[in-house]
Amino acid sequence: MNIGRQRVARILAAGLVFVLLGCGVSDYVPWPGSSSGGRPAPARRGRVPAPSSAPAQVPDDSRPDLAQAEFSARSGFEAALLCQELSLAGQALTSYTELAGPLRLSLEHLGRMPRDAPALVRPGGSLTWGQLRQTAGELLALLSGLDANPGLLSERFVWYELAPQPLLTGYYSPELEASPGRAPSFEHPLYAPPPDLAQRPEAYARRDVDQRGALAGRGLELAWLKSPADAFLLQTEGGGSLRFPDGSVRGVHFAAGNGLTFKGLGQILLDAGALPKERLNREEIRSWCAANPARALELMSENRSYVFFRFTAAASEGAMGKPLTPLVSLATDPSLLPLGAVAVLSAPLSVQLSGPLPGQPAEPLRSLVLVQDSGADIRGLRLDLYLGSGERAQRLEASLRTPATLHLLVSKNALRGRQ
Repeated sequence: MNIGRQRVARILAAGLVFVLLGCGVSDYVPWPGSSSGGRPAPARRGRVPAPSSAPAQVPDDSRPDLAQAEFSARSGFEAALLCQELSLAGQALTSYTELAGPLRLSLEHLGRMPRDAPALVRPGGSLTWGQLRQTAGELLALLSGLDANPGLLSERFVWYELAPQPLLTGYYSPELEASPGRAPSFEHPLYAPPPDLAQRPEAYARRDVDQRGALAGRGLELAWLKSPADAFLLQTEGGGSLRFPDGSVRGVHFAAGNGLTFKGLGQILLDAGALPKERLNREEIRSWCAANPARALELMSENRSYVFFRFTAAASEGAMGKPLTPLVSLATDPSLLPLGAVAVLSAPLSVQLSGPLPGQPAEPLRSLVLVQDSGADIRGLRLDLYLGSGERAQRLEASLRTPATLHLLVSKNALRGRQ
């Protein structure tokens, strides 16, 4: 009998510890659908460490495969500590309510998806589109209260940490000079998709289009640019804006691709011995291409991937067909994080996009982000953050390459099946 009373006392004491720490047993949530029976997640650091001022450089060949990716729930106590580290300064925002517009765009997308179908399937479990939609909807309703109490994010959502750490890069919307028709100094076209692209993707490899005239004379030219490097840049970024001689500006965005293997221009120039690794920045690459136009065109053909465009109302448009928000919209591999997902991202930034003058320390990014885009080159444990447009965005894009910490947020009500 004494042994029984001692066992009960130990159980009650353990429960009291959970209560005092603010993390009840229900906060230990395994990955949805797993068979772990609610086993607590292993202990992890209690706070988000302050990112270093200089991003660590991670080579492509060191990235773990997507098959190794897994999500593990943080305890309520850990999530509450993480909430204390959140800041809007790194996103140049003044209030969480500024996220309402982009969040509604995510909800529009999620509302079109089949509610009970799986949106994310990872080892041990899955999430449905309905659960993601409920998460985004509850977050929208909470935005007005987050400025005063960011801890609501730990009370209402389970924080699933992604491991291993993903690699964070960035992309931006370039603005380029263009002509509506072929003209002196504007000799390089942007094309709309050919009608037979799906039947003949191999026929539209880069060499065939750029050097053999596979699309010439078919009336598919949207605009003409000054250099093949400009066209290559737009294809790499997936879109941007064109400034025409009359002063008008039009957005262009990815419409289709040939599905062939992508290879970045920097890697091509490095492999060819054209530029050393320490000079692989956008300015050096563009200067080299301008000084070696024929050789540049030949080397670009080693990237067989080719992107076709369409005009858009906005300079930035993601895979959901909606405008993107700088430092909020995230592009991912849909097998890692589906469109419409809500997450918290923590990473250092080397360039401040607004506020302080260039040269002053940049605020680290520790805030909510929305998965609103994808890309042919965004595969596996790789995150690509939309940076906006302008010179600062371009400089940040050139330097942003760092391990990041990401937590996927999922509504506790959605996990419990409550509406």
